[in-house]
Amino acid sequence: MAILGAENPEELPMLRTSTEKQTPGGLATPMVWTAVAVVLVAATQWARRWLVSGAAVESLLLLYGYGMGTRIFPDVPIWSLLALFNLAYAVCSTSWLFWALFTAACYPIVALTCMLQFKVVSEAARKNLRRLLKELHFTRDKIALFNLPALEIDTDVDGLFVIRGVTISLSSLTIVAHGIELGLKIGDGIEFAACCDRVHIALFRKVEVSHVYGSIKGGKPELFFGDLDEEGDRADNDVPVFGETALLRAATLSADGFNRKDRPKLRQSLTGVSWMKDSSPRAGLESVTALSADDGKAEEQYHSMLKDICLTSTLHEARSKVKATQNEEGQGFKLTNEKDERAAICAELHKLPSVAHPPSRSVRVTTLQTLAPLKVRNFMQRMPFMYRLLLAAVAYFHRISIQSINVAASGAFVAATLQSKVFKHYASENADIRRLERRIKSWLADANFCLQLGDIHSHAHVPLSSSYEISAYLRTDDLVATRMVPEQGVLERVVRLGGADAQCFIPAFLIPHHEHVIPPKISAKDEEHYKQEIETADGEPKAKQGELELERAQKDETVIRVSAHVSLPASFDQSLLDFTGALVKATKIIEIEKEFDGYAPTGLDSPPPTSPTTPTLSPANTFSTFDDDASIHSATSTDTTSTNNTVKSHFHSIAHKVRSNIKDSTHTTNGKIKSLATDLGHTTHRGMKKALGGMVNDRWVAKMVGKIAGSLQAAQGDLGYSGEIPVRLGGYRAKEGLASKLLP
Repeated sequence: MAILGAENPEELPMLRTSTEKQTPGGLATPMVWTAVAVVLVAATQWARRWLVSGAAVESLLLLYGYGMGTRIFPDVPIWSLLALFNLAYAVCSTSWLFWALFTAACYPIVALTCMLQFKVVSEAARKNLRRLLKELHFTRDKIALFNLPALEIDTDVDGLFVIRGVTISLSSLTIVAHGIELGLKIGDGIEFAACCDRVHIALFRKVEVSHVYGSIKGGKPELFFGDLDEEGDRADNDVPVFGETALLRAATLSADGFNRKDRPKLRQSLTGVSWMKDSSPRAGLESVTALSADDGKAEEQYHSMLKDICLTSTLHEARSKVKATQNEEGQGFKLTNEKDERAAICAELHKLPSVAHPPSRSVRVTTLQTLAPLKVRNFMQRMPFMYRLLLAAVAYFHRISIQSINVAASGAFVAATLQSKVFKHYASENADIRRLERRIKSWLADANFCLQLGDIHSHAHVPLSSSYEISAYLRTDDLVATRMVPEQGVLERVVRLGGADAQCFIPAFLIPHHEHVIPPKISAKDEEHYKQEIETADGEPKAKQGELELERAQKDETVIRVSAHVSLPASFDQSLLDFTGALVKATKIIEIEKEFDGYAPTGLDSPPPTSPTTPTLSPANTFSTFDDDASIHSATSTDTTSTNNTVKSHFHSIAHKVRSNIKDSTHTTNGKIKSLATDLGHTTHRGMKKALGGMVNDRWVAKMVGKIAGSLQAAQGDLGYSGEIPVRLGGYRAKEGLASKLLP
């Protein structure tokens, strides 16, 4: 539009030049109506009230814009617009309260109409706003903010949130955030990083997010993963596959979380710089870049800053590096489509700091929470209905769509976690486990894995009544997992699904200032009532549910219910099936090792372990079970477990009888015979573990894994899981001295 200099007027429906045919005397009609309005105001009381409300002024402004061909809402006929606007005034004029509200809303509309329709007013407004709001960049119909202070998260989690630029468009009522970066500390040495180029918020319409890239990484300790041993696979090699590295220590964090006393500063850890400083909100706004008051220079600087944000973003650098690598012969990944390119970008971002463009200042969340005066905070605390009303409007009018979410993780870190949580010390004691661990390491250690969710749509519903739950829904039409080995140029899709969806239900009393609707703590009387309901429950399922409810009430907990589904059919890469088979076999052998650890022979006089539910087999039947490979292959996990128990019981019984007979038959060489019997018991124990470990053979495991994968590739429908996330209510309960609620 010529008046406001919009770059693409067709994108701004409010500002398009009117296409209505004008009379030769374009200003004649507005002048006539102005004269009529003056006469009415001078002669009648209702016209003076009409003028004071602003309705008369807005009507005349619309007529002048119509005459000049610059009217707002040109697609709506002028007389229909005037009739609708004045009908709204007529309804509001019947009540003094509605008339006051209409007047308060009408004058901002008058000011906005003047700026949108008349060039002189818009230019004067821009210049004056640039002088008054030195921290803002006001150009054309936009307000822009650059060099904003970072938001330091110091509440339930620790992190840093950066927005490099914000553009607010008054004409189209949109807010655009440029260069978003987020870094969260999950534990010592474990970080989650996410970045996005653009978030477009169309007020009261929708929210559109560009491609989001994230990574879960061990931070700098991942650089030391090359210290792992590279020795061959030998049965006599007792050196652990995974050394005691910083990455392994990060993977074995305790549930207590950070040791805040010894950890490095949060900002320095996430950004890699040490010059960021704490700031108050006022000081942070003073650091925002101020631009020229001249229209031409302001416009030039505005576009220059946006271009700089785009060219220096981590996504642009990673994308450029991926494309440059493709131009080198024999280097990089072979990218065949956009999904492969996004996965390669994730691999590059994994090497960069979590927050690559930190500003010079940061403002803490706890500082912003205390920004409002105490009286205002106390007053708002008494009106929880206003929170629900605001959240309900925001959730209803702002459906969220995301182009894609791409999250990468290091295979090295996953391997270290498996070693610390699954393999533990068993690899150094069992050659089979050690060989399986090395197979798993070879598939994980040098690779990165990327999970991609494409074309995501999400919406939420916040009820006005606190008796109902908050619900949130998310749906993606594509789900792909990719394995990448940058050194070898390997990029393969290991999992592909037809889509996924998730739904979450949150109790309404978890919204701030809703402590008055939190269930009270359980009393002795309530506990007794729970127990009576459990005793009189109609069936075992109801009794189990009652026990769970009682346990939650005793712990003072509530739950957030989560339900997730994936759409079948699914496809799997052969390398993933081989990895899964190796992991299944390793866990099965470790399970057998754990069972035998409880039956280890302790001495000559120790009695054999007995189990009232374990049947006894004869030696002939026992050995025939081991020799019959066909029966092993067709046996289920239940049959294998039962056989294991009976065989262990029988062998320990034999060893005990041998030791008892030897003890009864000789007394002169008791020491030597006792040693011989103990060795026999240990030899029998080791032989049993080896024999039972051999039962879990590669052919059987591969057959079972392949059968399950084949079923999923041919199946139709959804495969899902529902669970609950416990939430402690202690921090949400009301503190003493709070005033009563005005609007609960």
